[in-house]
Amino acid sequence: MNSVLRELVELGGGLVTLGAARQVVPSWTLESACRNGELVRVLPEVFVAAHLVGGRPGAPALSRLDPALGHRAALAWAGGRGALSHVSALGMWGLRPPAVGDLVHLSTPTSASLRTRPGVVVHRRRGLLIAPPHVVVRQGLTVTRLEHALVDSWPALPPAERPAPVIRAVNEWLTTPERLGVALDSAPRLTDRAAFRTLLTRLADGCRSPLEIWGHEHVFTGPGMPVFR
Repeated sequence: MNSVLRELVELGGGLVTLGAARQVVPSWTLESACRNGELVRVLPEVFVAAHLVGGRPGAPALSRLDPALGHRAALAWAGGRGALSHVSALGMWGLRPPAVGDLVHLSTPTSASLRTRPGVVVHRRRGLLIAPPHVVVRQGLTVTRLEHALVDSWPALPPAERPAPVIRAVNEWLTTPERLGVALDSAPRLTDRAAFRTLLTRLADGCRSPLEIWGHEHVFTGPGMPVFR
């Protein structure tokens, strides 16, 4: 690989965009590195060092990257027009560990021209701005606010796994049932929305685990029971 291009890739933590490369080397230098198997195109105009592409053969190149690198690649492709969202945002908030092979979820304004591609799912949201307070920066990456990430992720997770990130976020004082309720109000067609609302009610009542919720609903009920707080 050209020494200048190699240095640029190393400075980018294994990632380089076409726009950045063109500022220091001719386009044919990047094309040559791809032909020689030194760089791999993971998204339009986004390339990573070939030795960083692992995962399952046959899967989209983006899905074969370490999640942290995959997130950076998706945001580089978005070029400031998108933010990590849904389950990808949960990983950035420390509520669900990402894994190699996970799809990267990006939310964009409706005016953005980005479209879903292999390895990345694009969600177009009316009224979204890629600026505070709509998005925040965590670990150097742009991500949707926690409350919207939890609401957006609800239908994407298996039913048995849905409550855990919500409960943990409240337990760790990252958010409150009230703030989550406001975010839920903005998603009137959310799948299994009633279950989410019930969970928020239990958390507001003081329950802090699935066991406490089960006890609240099935044990500490019935005639003669006092009002518990």
